[in-house]
Amino acid sequence: MFKNLFHSYKQLPKNVHYLILLELSTNLIHVAFILILNIFLREKGFKDPEIASFNSLRFIGALIFALPLGIYIRGKNLRSFLLIGSVIIPSSSILIIESIHRMFIPIIQFSFLLWGIGMMLIRVCALPFIIRNTNPNNSSEAISLSASTWSFSTVISGLIIGFLDWVGTIYIGNLSMAVTERSILWLITILGSCAFFAAWNIKEDNKHSYEIRSGFFSLDHSYDWDLILKAISPLILISVGAGLTIPFINLFFNSIFDLTASQFSIMGSASAILVFIFSLLVPYLGKKYGYWLTIITVQLLSIFCLIAMAMMELYSKLPFAFTVAVFAYILRQPLMHMAHPASNELMMSYVGEKNQELISALSSSLWSASWFFSAKVFEWMRLMNFRYVEIFILTAILYIFGVIFYAFLIKEHKKMSEINQRNIFQFSD
Repeated sequence: MFKNLFHSYKQLPKNVHYLILLELSTNLIHVAFILILNIFLREKGFKDPEIASFNSLRFIGALIFALPLGIYIRGKNLRSFLLIGSVIIPSSSILIIESIHRMFIPIIQFSFLLWGIGMMLIRVCALPFIIRNTNPNNSSEAISLSASTWSFSTVISGLIIGFLDWVGTIYIGNLSMAVTERSILWLITILGSCAFFAAWNIKEDNKHSYEIRSGFFSLDHSYDWDLILKAISPLILISVGAGLTIPFINLFFNSIFDLTASQFSIMGSASAILVFIFSLLVPYLGKKYGYWLTIITVQLLSIFCLIAMAMMELYSKLPFAFTVAVFAYILRQPLMHMAHPASNELMMSYVGEKNQELISALSSSLWSASWFFSAKVFEWMRLMNFRYVEIFILTAILYIFGVIFYAFLIKEHKKMSEINQRNIFQFSD
């Protein structure tokens, strides 16, 4: 099984391999920021509400520009947008690091905003790019490999952070430099700059057969809005819930169990190894067991792990609490991430070819809008002295409703597929 699986990944088009390298490089930066940037901000004297406010800014740019970008790129080559994103992300990352170090609040806010725009460019273009450069026989493998770049980046970033923290001091000739969150983020940002070379090597041809209507006034006739709205409904609930939890899990472990940035990074790497393995198995499991296992079952198990982790705040003084919280966190991530490639494939298949650029842009825009909204809700709830357990339980409730919506979507997709198959047979007769 594994030999055939890895062979199918190796046989993907070269353009897809370059995109994977691009995503791996940018996610290396993204993951490092998620793992230790909040703790870096806290050590510089910022409080939880201020940190949440900064984090919310990185979603505003995506919220404003994602939808117009999705409309504009329909039928256009995507290489130039990937190139721009690969330049913006490391550049804005350096701005973030140095503005935090020097406590320049306006520059911190601007750089978070710019960073979000760069990530939006990659996110909006990646999925349509994969669909354009693959076929129904290998698109599942390409989407899964794309999703796995996040976990593999987490492994690499976590190991780098843990190793540098263990080393303590870096010696270059007669010079020595103490390892800090700032120096670690600088190093990983430099490594992530390889994204530009990956984007530069992409060679792209336009091969679209559907009619292209440009302009906002043709939106009503150019897209199937009923399909699009149904497809994004579960995503809205999942993304709002995720925004309340994922950016702030490191603060949870730091506040409740006194975990340092490097300790949390190592724990994240352990979880990411499972995420990487589970993500690569999605095409095999999806073809054998379908969407019910790869979306519904794994997300329900992930929700159970999230609740278990959150509840440990109530029992943090007991000896088993830390072990349970760590185990639940490490298991929750691969289960939830395992559903991402399958749900993306379901969404793209459900809406059809002519809606795919727009649904990708809407997904990015709604994800950013939801995370902006969630960051503000988290900021407000922490100001009102809500505990982490209460915030994470709210996430679990939103996840449950999202899973229910996915169940309805899977049923309708199956019906549509059966109708299309019957029409094909009738036409051939």
